[in-house]
Amino acid sequence: MKKNTPLFLQHLRLLAIVVLTAALTACFDDGSDGSRGKKGDPGEPAPPPGVDISNATEINATITGVTIASPPVVDFSLIDDNGNAVRNLPASNISFTLAKLIPGTDGNASAWQSYINVIEQPGDGPGTEPEPQASSESGSAGTLVENEDGSYRYTFSFDINDVTDPIPVSYQPTLTHRVSFQISGFVPVDNPAFDIRPSDNAQEGIFSREIVKTANCNVCHEKLAKHGGNRFELKMCVTCHNPGSTDANSGNTVDTKVMIHKIHRGENLPSVIGGEDYCIYGRSMQCYGDVAYPQDIRNCSNCHNENDQKTPDAANWYKVPTVEACGSCHDDVNFETGENHAGGAQGNDRCTSCHTPNMTSGLGAYQKHRILTHEGADQYSFNILNIDFLGPGNEPDVTFSVTDPTNNDASYDLANDAVLMASDLRFYMAWDTTDYTNTGRSNAGAISTSVYSGGVLQANDNGDFTYTMAVGTVPAEAIGSGAVSFAGNVTAAAGTLLVKATHDFFGITDDPANPVPRRTKADLERCNGCHDRLTRHSNRNDNLNLCALCHNPEAARGSDNGPMDFKHFVHRKHAVDDIRYPQRVSNCLACHTDDGFYPVTLDSGVRSTSTTRGADSSDSTDNNRITPNSAACSVCHATAEAQLHMEQNGGNFDACTETDGTTRARVDICGPGGDKSGAIAQESCPTCHAKDRIADVAVTHSLDVD
Repeated sequence: MKKNTPLFLQHLRLLAIVVLTAALTACFDDGSDGSRGKKGDPGEPAPPPGVDISNATEINATITGVTIASPPVVDFSLIDDNGNAVRNLPASNISFTLAKLIPGTDGNASAWQSYINVIEQPGDGPGTEPEPQASSESGSAGTLVENEDGSYRYTFSFDINDVTDPIPVSYQPTLTHRVSFQISGFVPVDNPAFDIRPSDNAQEGIFSREIVKTANCNVCHEKLAKHGGNRFELKMCVTCHNPGSTDANSGNTVDTKVMIHKIHRGENLPSVIGGEDYCIYGRSMQCYGDVAYPQDIRNCSNCHNENDQKTPDAANWYKVPTVEACGSCHDDVNFETGENHAGGAQGNDRCTSCHTPNMTSGLGAYQKHRILTHEGADQYSFNILNIDFLGPGNEPDVTFSVTDPTNNDASYDLANDAVLMASDLRFYMAWDTTDYTNTGRSNAGAISTSVYSGGVLQANDNGDFTYTMAVGTVPAEAIGSGAVSFAGNVTAAAGTLLVKATHDFFGITDDPANPVPRRTKADLERCNGCHDRLTRHSNRNDNLNLCALCHNPEAARGSDNGPMDFKHFVHRKHAVDDIRYPQRVSNCLACHTDDGFYPVTLDSGVRSTSTTRGADSSDSTDNNRITPNSAACSVCHATAEAQLHMEQNGGNFDACTETDGTTRARVDICGPGGDKSGAIAQESCPTCHAKDRIADVAVTHSLDVD
């Protein structure tokens, strides 16, 4: 220590050293530990990974491997939308199909043949004989083994080398085989399919029969679902619906290529026109003689798209003509006797001798199914080039042309073209675009002006294959913007050509350079997914804006009463009228734009829908009306309870509308002499049913929108 350190500090340092030493000695003391305590009870086992199948909100199924041996074995996995394993699938809730693909010979088409079959006994229908039907095997018949990661293995119950009951089916390992399955009792599960050639386990480059894909069907059907809503995929359907399967109750085959064609031709089947119905029983009798196919049945490529890489065999519809496929639509032809067949009695081995399997032969199926009127219509384009308008009380002057899109848009000479001079070309004009009223017109119809009268051009020839004509007078009191549509048909050697209409807008009191278009709530392309080319009245084609000119809120039918307004009329056509609508009517997106189904707001300017005409068909103020949202929604929601809900929230089913668009709550208080103190009807629908509100229409209708 330093000599100058105070004595008391020296004592403190010595004391600290003693304390530290004692502490260290205690830390390293080798005294004995206490005895080890008793081992605790084991804890609960860790739960297996994944989600129980009964709690899964989405199930994605994939077949991961197939071994076609004795017996066949299928490996598959189930995961939910979050990638979690789906556990605890009961064997009784899954069933499997197994089929081989037999190549066509002697003119016959290739065909699937199931290894699993039953004999169906006739019952209620006209059928009298037991018939074989392809079927599936329940997962409880074989052996289902579950792993803990969402993967499963199923072993079939039978020896594939010894299938003899109820019908013999030989095992041919060099052929393409398909395994598929369905799961029932839980959320819907799309049916996976697995194709393999067992002789070398090849999955690519093997013989196929991919003719139609499910997505083609779902353009109209939204989501194809049959047999209790558990079979969704054509790849599975064809493993049972093959040539060896017959409905014992009706005696009709359930082979896909026959049954599907006959269902879709429906009311136009020659047999149905002749007084028969077309029925398949299955679980219960289903008849299809009232099916109205919404487009030309000859448009085979609508389903059989040979340009789609996923359906490489789609061209079979014209490359492999058969008695079965052709006779399904032409069911008044008896190929065995030759009745109604120019070639007499023939079998599949002789079809291509006349019906050459190419795109050029005059007797080939491709040429025979060409829709020449469609091809002819495609050679015409109606063009509105300009609209000159001097204001209310004047006539819009429309400059227009007709050109050929298939020939570099070459112009037609309307003054001298004999085909056009014999045709029906016209303009339709309406106002205003907020919601067409066409004030003063009988039943609020658009003004129609013909391009020809007695074959004579009524327009001014501008000398450059463009033409100008006045299309009617806009009333002096009109405001806003107006619309003009150029429409019609062309009378040609192939028949009446339904040419696509066009339209344009013009300012009345709005800025001429910036007219206001009518609202767009429906999507023509979505309509044409089913209709191909939406056509009505023979000359109003493929243009929803044209339809709206006359199908407006002021118009009501005179014959049997009822709204003609688009927002009620089209809903009624699809949901109520006597048609077989091919999907749920609550799928607004089948026709509407992604947000076009929401209720309109009070400031939208959309007018109430006329249900009956008043005494003066040119004055719509005494028309009986329904408020706008109620007019659309009440078509499907037609119960007294639903109507009461609408009325409690401002809807009205006995309303009237003043000239200025004001809707009043009783029909007797509008028009001349009406009591203008009557209550104004104001719907509050968007409060709850608009986007992201408590009862968002997209949510309540289960619509898949972003």
